[in-house]
Amino acid sequence: MAISSIAQADEAQINSATLSYTVVGEGPAVMVMHGGLGLDHTYLRPYFDQLSDTHSVIYYDHYGNGQSAYPEDFSDLTMERLVSDADALRAHLGHDDMTLIGHSYGGFIAQAYAAAHQDRLRGLALIDTAPALDYEPALSGNEDQMGALDALFSGPMPDNETFRATWNLVIQMYFKDFDPAVGVRLDEATTYSYQAWNAAAGLLGTFNMTGILPDVKTPVWAVAGRVDGITPPDHGAGRIADLAPNATLTIYENSAHYPFIEEEEAFFTDLRAWMSGL
Repeated sequence: MAISSIAQADEAQINSATLSYTVVGEGPAVMVMHGGLGLDHTYLRPYFDQLSDTHSVIYYDHYGNGQSAYPEDFSDLTMERLVSDADALRAHLGHDDMTLIGHSYGGFIAQAYAAAHQDRLRGLALIDTAPALDYEPALSGNEDQMGALDALFSGPMPDNETFRATWNLVIQMYFKDFDPAVGVRLDEATTYSYQAWNAAAGLLGTFNMTGILPDVKTPVWAVAGRVDGITPPDHGAGRIADLAPNATLTIYENSAHYPFIEEEEAFFTDLRAWMSGL
């Protein structure tokens, strides 16, 4: 595992709300967008901290998630708002451009960001995400895990305790080889937001980048774990690579939804190589 850098969380007033963010390192900007929604940025650390030897690595919690402000009405949580927040945070931190890394749901937001602001991007890394949700996931697990999956996606979560317990069963199916110790560490670091989880699906009701990615000229690194059941390579990274004109596709054979955890060394060797060519 990468050694975690010490960094103090900070706050910025973005679009009239407080966003909690952390910057590790100095240099050209790398912004990392977390998934969920309903989770926060903590599961991305310390893994992406290792890029801080050459870059400013920017983590933040999306509006309505983690330690950032929560709207009174989660209908205010729109994709346009999430994209605007990211660009305003970039500007607040004084960067003219950045490399944007989006994992899972963060990859949906990152694609939407590229559609609106590709002039601000050096590169776009899309990790275990998809250009459209027009397919059926292919997750498999035991009876408890599959029951939790059905509960998670079939109706709203009533509170954070239920969301946390349900998510911690489902996430076991998001790894090729789940390590309970990793699961405990990720869980203990996470601030859960059941309201953001409940709002997340609605934001993707019309999400479809298949007609837009061909116009994204930014270099794209499309990444997937071979056995990812929630964003399978054929429906996710493979399609992104086919659609984006300057895309590179990498599939990690011994990973599912978290290749930066399950195949950390190979993942970051490849990420650095791709970034060096931007």
